[in-house]
Amino acid sequence: MIPKQLTLQNFLSYREVVLNFDGLHVACVWGPNGAGKSSLLEAIAWCVWGQSRVNAEDDIVRQGSKETRVSFSFIHDDHRYRIIRTRRRNQASELEFQIQTGQIQTEGSEDDYKSLTQKGVRATQRYILQQIKIDYETFVNSAYLRQGRADEFMLKRPSERKQVLADLLKLDQYDRLAEQAKEQFRQYKAQLQPVEGLLSQLSAQIESCRDIQQDYDVLQAQVETGKKHEQTKKRALKQLKKRKTQQMKQQQELALLLQKEQHQKTTLEANSAELAEKQQQLRQVEEILSQSENIEQNYGELEALRDREEKYSE
Repeated sequence: MIPKQLTLQNFLSYREVVLNFDGLHVACVWGPNGAGKSSLLEAIAWCVWGQSRVNAEDDIVRQGSKETRVSFSFIHDDHRYRIIRTRRRNQASELEFQIQTGQIQTEGSEDDYKSLTQKGVRATQRYILQQIKIDYETFVNSAYLRQGRADEFMLKRPSERKQVLADLLKLDQYDRLAEQAKEQFRQYKAQLQPVEGLLSQLSAQIESCRDIQQDYDVLQAQVETGKKHEQTKKRALKQLKKRKTQQMKQQQELALLLQKEQHQKTTLEANSAELAEKQQQLRQVEEILSQSENIEQNYGELEALRDREEKYSE
């Protein structure tokens, strides 16, 4: 939060004053005791947080006046904001929160600001704290050491000092990052389970492919043997046809050979059908094997997820 301009009207000992901080990097306010030096910082604290060192709220109104008004403009996160707080005696305070439209520039007219005021002073105060991300206790124990209260931070309990330092250093963002990391870990773990299941299925399919390949090799050898037997029987059939005119015994033997040949054809057809089925299975296996690169890639992603899981666990 970089201060840019402070305007006071009937605040404590000040009737009316305007302080412009543009172009200043370090400012020193000098004057005798009771001149109102600390009142300038009290004005900023009261304007932004609605709190001050006075015992009663009406004590901030200058004696003899009915109303006080403090306007404070500042730059935060590359935006120029303006807070205006007003109080009349025996009445509740009024609070306005504005943001400058367009590029950051010097204090301009009322048209340069857009209202961010919420419904009610409390809602507006909460919205201001959400934007500047620093509460009153942190402010008076870090940026502003009030007169006679320089040791207030040291007098706080350890837990309170820890909270003030945590707010200054914005340690809560690390808590949010830790929660995000845990959530991502849970998501990755949930994603890892189906991947492991798929990997187990693919491993089982690969083992099944190997068994099918072995069965196919055996059947292929049987088919080759059956073809050789078929060729032999065909040659024998030709010889039998040439001896068609031989004796009945030879005809009976020929009939027997024909019967055997028919049986072997039936067996061969059955083997051919089984071979076709195994060829179909082989094509399915080859299709699965063609996805080996994708399987290996998924396995590599699985290993990367496991490494990330170990890192997140650490």
